[in-house]
Amino acid sequence: MIAGIFQSLRRDVQQSGAAGIALLVLFVGVVTNRYRYEAIPFRPHNEHFAILFALGILAWLVWQKRARIVFLWTDALLIAYLGVALVSAFLFPPDARDSVSYWARMVLAVVVYFVARALMTGTARAIAFRFVLKMLLVFGVLEALYGIASWFLYPFGINLGVDEYPLGIRGPGGILCNFSLTMYGTLWEPNVFGSTLMVVILVGAVLFVSNEFVVWRRALGIALAVMLSALALNASRGAFLALLFGLALIVLFARGMNLTQKLKWAGAAGLLILAVYVPSQEISRGLMNMPSAPGLAQRAPCAEWIAKGMPRGTQTGDPEFDPATGPESDLNVANRFLEGQTLASRWVSYKNAWSDFLQKPVLGNGPNSFGQKYTTTARTEGWISNLILMALHDTGIVGTTLLLAWFGVFVYKIFRAWHTATVSSQRTLVFALGIGLVCLFVAYQVTTMLWFGLMWFLLAALEQGAVGLGKQAA
Repeated sequence: MIAGIFQSLRRDVQQSGAAGIALLVLFVGVVTNRYRYEAIPFRPHNEHFAILFALGILAWLVWQKRARIVFLWTDALLIAYLGVALVSAFLFPPDARDSVSYWARMVLAVVVYFVARALMTGTARAIAFRFVLKMLLVFGVLEALYGIASWFLYPFGINLGVDEYPLGIRGPGGILCNFSLTMYGTLWEPNVFGSTLMVVILVGAVLFVSNEFVVWRRALGIALAVMLSALALNASRGAFLALLFGLALIVLFARGMNLTQKLKWAGAAGLLILAVYVPSQEISRGLMNMPSAPGLAQRAPCAEWIAKGMPRGTQTGDPEFDPATGPESDLNVANRFLEGQTLASRWVSYKNAWSDFLQKPVLGNGPNSFGQKYTTTARTEGWISNLILMALHDTGIVGTTLLLAWFGVFVYKIFRAWHTATVSSQRTLVFALGIGLVCLFVAYQVTTMLWFGLMWFLLAALEQGAVGLGKQAA
């Protein structure tokens, strides 16, 4: 089975040629962009090298007249949005240099979109689109396995990408006494991990219930089980809610299995999440009491403090306690799901962001300026965990209108191409990625990572997949 999957990928690379190789390198670059090369000037990320490589291949393909760089009228909306963001970055933030730096990151994300879109004109769009979806599914499984391994290795002092998520109880001097483990694998942080994995799960679920990919049903079932397990260990509430919404869309609209079968498999997915999620929150607490666990010595005062009944004092060094940080129960699983610290922190950030927007409603306050003024409860830079509110705060009404107009036209083009196309495996693939990205934007209302290269790579792939459907319908 594994050999067949990689043989299929190899066949796609051979059929797509240089464009396929460039797409593969670009994809690997955007999904491993967490890694930075500190010894090189400007500390570049993997994504930077991948973009340069892909641009070189694209230039060669264009010179050979095997690919085309096509600009659409909607591209002007994106460029205008970035122009507004740049003006705002120079005029308003406390630290203009930091804002311009973040603006450059936004530009690179859009460059990924343009480059991926152009590369897919360098070969048959259907082949390129299938190749991208296969890469996404393989990455989802590998990322899930990496995340699961990270979760189990962390208590042994090996941190491949795990956070200690606070659950509301702190001991003497604010020592973290109650927490769960949440991983982020090769990605930036747990919310990125959860939302990305959610997209891949929904893509795989659409293919699993469809008749066009029945030959891959067993492999897809195993892949979904692995990814659902990793998502359960990660325990991202926003990703869970978006996944639930996506599964409902699949049950209602995906073609293939009958309604009863789809409900059965959706229920099985939910049971698998519960079977992993519930015990994992308790197991993590036990694992972190191992002698090799990070911070075990620092947490020793917690046991003594808890044994004394968690007394609350007022002297220096006494336990810091804030009832708003979350529920106090003996079950980590309840604390993890009901924990209110991040919800309260989000509400405070939303109010601050809205207040700042009202002060500069036309052009906003500048990209990433929110973190220059505010910090989270974890003493990190503040972040606006809502896509639309973040756009309003950073680029005002003008910028937000341009961005939403671009997305509106994008969605219309995809839906029209999908709706008018005849039933085919390509139409199912477009539907699958479309469902995944719709639910990603649902998740982005409570945690947003819009300006990541992976997001724009997938937007380019979906657009070109839909263009191929339009040509098929014509």
